[in-house]
Amino acid sequence: MRSVAACPVSGHDPGGIDDFSGYSGVGDYAHANGNTLPVLTAAHRVRDGLHDALPPAPSPDENVETYDLVIVGGGLTGLMAAKEYQALTGGRRRCLILDNHPIFGGEARQNEFIVGDTHLLGPQGSNDFLAPKPDADTPIGALFRECGIPYEYNLQSWDSSLKKLRFSLDNYSNMDGFNEKQVDVAYRFETRDGAAQPSWATNIWQDDLVRTPFSPEAKESLLRWRRGEGARHADDPHMLDRIDYRTYLETICGYCPEVTAFHQPVVGLLGGVSADAISARCGMHLVTHSDRMTYSFPGGNALLGRYLAAQLIPGLFPGGLSFSAMQRGRIDPTRLDGEGPVRIRQNATVVSVRHRSDDPVSGIVDVAYASAGCIRYVRARAVIMATGGWITKHVVRDLPAAMRTAYDGFTYAPALVANVALKNWRFLYRLNATAARWMDDGTMFGFSANIRQSIVTPDYNPPLHPDQPIILTFYMGLYTPGLSAWEQGARGRMRLLSTSYTEYERIIRSQMAAMFAEVGFDPARDIDGIILNRWGHARVIQTPGFYYGLNGQPPGREIVAKGFGRIAIAHAELDGAQNYTGAFRHGVRAAREVASWS
Repeated sequence: MRSVAACPVSGHDPGGIDDFSGYSGVGDYAHANGNTLPVLTAAHRVRDGLHDALPPAPSPDENVETYDLVIVGGGLTGLMAAKEYQALTGGRRRCLILDNHPIFGGEARQNEFIVGDTHLLGPQGSNDFLAPKPDADTPIGALFRECGIPYEYNLQSWDSSLKKLRFSLDNYSNMDGFNEKQVDVAYRFETRDGAAQPSWATNIWQDDLVRTPFSPEAKESLLRWRRGEGARHADDPHMLDRIDYRTYLETICGYCPEVTAFHQPVVGLLGGVSADAISARCGMHLVTHSDRMTYSFPGGNALLGRYLAAQLIPGLFPGGLSFSAMQRGRIDPTRLDGEGPVRIRQNATVVSVRHRSDDPVSGIVDVAYASAGCIRYVRARAVIMATGGWITKHVVRDLPAAMRTAYDGFTYAPALVANVALKNWRFLYRLNATAARWMDDGTMFGFSANIRQSIVTPDYNPPLHPDQPIILTFYMGLYTPGLSAWEQGARGRMRLLSTSYTEYERIIRSQMAAMFAEVGFDPARDIDGIILNRWGHARVIQTPGFYYGLNGQPPGREIVAKGFGRIAIAHAELDGAQNYTGAFRHGVRAAREVASWS
């Protein structure tokens, strides 16, 4: 292919470490920790209009690759869309996946450390799952059957001579404290929280909060909330979608503001904004009452992406496709963009998608992407945008006005996931806990952290012992109560993107020292490495009306999902939350739409 424009594109060299991306670990996902500086720079060139002057199509004499389907985005949605499309078309159609990262997977990627002689895997973002039933007629059910993924798992063994502790199996179950029947959580209370002196209290719900510094009124209200007493209209999602979550908690249910404050960090992380800016329908779904704990693969849902890619590209994993081998087996990168019917092209930032002559019935879609410092074109009979709306609205050049207006109503929030490789976790053991939670006052790094009891295989079986290495994971939302959802998202991204790796590392080390020094923690001695995974648009924010619409108008997500012409829209955000179930569902839907056009 010949370069159409000599437009220099920064941000596609996967090598090197900068003070934004920071240390990125080892293995297939080294230099692919979250939105790295190269990926971010390339995407912001699109946002800022630096590719707007591109020719709408390649010149007539341009030697342009042609595909039956181009999929923009190599996350779980794009990979599942390719799988379904190949199944529907008998594997005879040519499909190209263009992905802007050094490796596929989207937010379902993993971090890898080697601490001494111990290999450790941790998720960059997406991590929890429930194994489907063997006969489940769902995309994930089919994936499990086709790939031989087991339904039951062996976990790291715990030495019976040690005191009994309960571990989360993922990185979410410990967050709201509702799973104290299954996870031991130590809560940190400072003087600003009303404590006489900084102190720890483990499993505060088991004795009805008597060891907490909350006022009697707050304790009574928190206990009512936790038991579900006073909850109203839980069976009316349409009503809940019309109001904000803070109004629901404090006005409709009558809980005191301390309930909102206690649950706010969970809402701010998983919902993206404060309780006064998110719909009650979303907030209600963030309260966990289930006794069933979700699992996490060692590297989170990266394993699902790896299996999908392995189905699309034979030979991608030379070490074999067994469940054990796939946890750590290395990818053969030469296979990704090979000669098969499905190709995955990494470090390719799509900058323009449009129908030929801006005519949706032309039957041709021109796609331009930036790679290795040049702009290149491919031609497709159909395109699936398996990307988020924050970039789709900039990339699809002939987007209809109604869809553009709908996209303008979407707001997004960032999140930061930090995996801290520890040489030991004796400090948590002394607290009789495997997770910690603190009262976020807006100055802290996150609000909780935990270690997992990991799934093990013959190829991955690190020790579980307080004197052995492990990964401590922090999930951090970046929200500002009192502002609009859009303002909170914008301000949170500014914080996320303007803070260097060095500064975040300093904050994490200092905060851990301040909280855990009294139980023997020393950051200089006990931390081996820190990987930051920055996600600028981790959550689509479910503002009131997001799910069902307001004032008799359809919700924007329904307008967007219709697509137009030969362009299908697929992303988990159309369900209101980015997760593997929505990614698989919309990937399958879009593939079926495209296959029906042939």
